[in-house]
Amino acid sequence: MTDKTEQTGSQKIIAIDILRCLAAMSVFYFHNHSGGTLAKYTGLSIFRYTDSLGATYAVPLFFLISGYCIHISNIKYIKSKSALPLKEYYKRRILRIFPPYLVALLLALLINHITMPQIKVSKIDLLVHLFSLQGFTVTYFNTINLVLWTISIELAFYAIYPLFYYVRFKYTLNYALLFTLLVSCLSITYFTITGFSLPQRFCVFNLWFAWCCGAFLADKKVLNPGDLKQPVYRVMYLIIAIAFICLNFIPNNLSIIFDQFNVLIWTAPMLFILSKEDWLLQHKNSWIIKIAAAIGLSSYSLYLMHEPLIAIKNFMVHKYFPGWFQPVGVVAGIFIIPLITWFSYCYIEKPFIPKKRVINP
Repeated sequence: MTDKTEQTGSQKIIAIDILRCLAAMSVFYFHNHSGGTLAKYTGLSIFRYTDSLGATYAVPLFFLISGYCIHISNIKYIKSKSALPLKEYYKRRILRIFPPYLVALLLALLINHITMPQIKVSKIDLLVHLFSLQGFTVTYFNTINLVLWTISIELAFYAIYPLFYYVRFKYTLNYALLFTLLVSCLSITYFTITGFSLPQRFCVFNLWFAWCCGAFLADKKVLNPGDLKQPVYRVMYLIIAIAFICLNFIPNNLSIIFDQFNVLIWTAPMLFILSKEDWLLQHKNSWIIKIAAAIGLSSYSLYLMHEPLIAIKNFMVHKYFPGWFQPVGVVAGIFIIPLITWFSYCYIEKPFIPKKRVINP
């Protein structure tokens, strides 16, 4: 959900920003209850199904993008046959995640106090959120801000990524991916046998293989792009698609496996959008692409802040606007919130994004 400056060489990947825009706006659409609202006012119940993209499938897309971008930003070390510089790597991750995260946390606390003054935040809850540990607890999983649990999972992915890099660096890309598959299979098997809560369902080890498939695609795309055209990958995606359909439409109790395929199903769409990078560059001055890319760039801020901003928008509209004017205020807020988060990107995120340094092979 982060890293807006991931590049190959010095060229920013517009396709990644488009994909981030899709994921962020889907979550934003869902949390605005847009599908239900459209169904209510049009009488067309089909609109209710449009919420499912943001409800179920957008965060998995973010996870795949994250794996892709983290690895592509470190391809330069693989090219130069260098070990991953851990101190620099972790410093970049912390600076990239925590400044906007802490601002968003403060914003959520302030808005919650205004809109829900009866709900008090305990010191433990606050401490857990300050260190972004909420995704690992049942009690504080989604208390202050509904979406912040995913940041805990992202941080865990970042923490263990050097293990994937090490196996990739010492052995091969296939061995690295097989290693993560083994870890995920063991983790999923354990929780399937013992049972699981929400934090255990979304345990980083359960999802590690799917996340690292993003890293696998980045490695192939940059170093061996021709490999992805081999028939074996089409067969593998067909298997993924069949499993995805079965898990979605046949009743089962396999949610912990379902989460894997919600990530993996995005691999082909991601590669398709990435294959259109040249076209996107040619049309980058189109206002549609400019707006989508801008939302993609600011998608981390939009993701972090949209929940409390929606809450304060609805609170102010219903408290201060006359009834006949409230729909206008609600709709206006939908456009204002991405603008606010764009400024968050410019003035809170961007100053902490370090300049890329080039590693010569």
